[in-house]
Amino acid sequence: MDRPSVSVRVPARVGLLGNPSDLYGGAVLGFALDDFGATVTLEQGGGEPRFEGPAAALLEAAWARLARRGVAPVPGGFVLRADTDVPRQVGLSGSSALVVAALRALLQVHGLTWSSFEIAEEALLAETEELGIVAGPQDRVLQAHGGLLFMDFDPARFGGRRSPEGYVRLDPGLLPELVLAWDPEPGADSGTTHAGVRERWLAGDEAVRAAMAEAASLAVRGRAALERGDRDELAELVDANFDLRTALFSLDAAARAPVEWARAAGAAAKFCGSGGAVVCVPRAGVPTEAVLAAFEARGWPARVPRVGPAT
Repeated sequence: MDRPSVSVRVPARVGLLGNPSDLYGGAVLGFALDDFGATVTLEQGGGEPRFEGPAAALLEAAWARLARRGVAPVPGGFVLRADTDVPRQVGLSGSSALVVAALRALLQVHGLTWSSFEIAEEALLAETEELGIVAGPQDRVLQAHGGLLFMDFDPARFGGRRSPEGYVRLDPGLLPELVLAWDPEPGADSGTTHAGVRERWLAGDEAVRAAMAEAASLAVRGRAALERGDRDELAELVDANFDLRTALFSLDAAARAPVEWARAAGAAAKFCGSGGAVVCVPRAGVPTEAVLAAFEARGWPARVPRVGPAT
């Protein structure tokens, strides 16, 4: 006899502007990416809680956050399993999608209703406190809320902490047609990528602090560009975001190559996250097909991305 079960899917995400300033109280413009997602299935029964598959540590960390909030185990136990089609380690946040999906599945079985804000906060703590991963809030916020969001993470504006008042939902129809491309080979773990810059920030490095403030301003300006339909300004800001990142992180020729391919094809481009996947804004008059072809000719999958629905 089949045990009662629930399945929850959570999309990947794209950081369009401002990242990685979310780690430093900055601002980010981004969207949930419906093309890919992570699905977590909770099967009731089986005795003690069990977490199966290569993502078991992430699933267990999600449960640990609920347990810390006083949530009792499902009577009779449960098994959490994960499945994902998010390309691995290319900066599309497949790991955080699994954590958010696990939280939603557990909450559903317990009959609990948490806000998207609460889910995003606990998902971040699952990775940072339970697993010791260096991570910022934007991924979980986008994946918990869905849609296209402007996110202000400056605690000084919200009583010294993050606030749902800092998250502004925007109409996805404001976006021009974009191109998403990704490396077919997995890259480095994002926590490893961020660690060195994080250490410099904590040490008070003025260059890092100035760069993160500038990255946040790009997101603010990007929101304004979207709202007035200024595609050219958006493209300039996307290129500026990548150039700012190259000044902070050590990027070899291979890492820079996909952005250079996009630029040669007539599009602005930047990493979606920590590297490996890029989001491109074709400039006015440049056919989307030309940008897609520039990646496909080099063996990189590419497509016009779909924005995930708001939750």
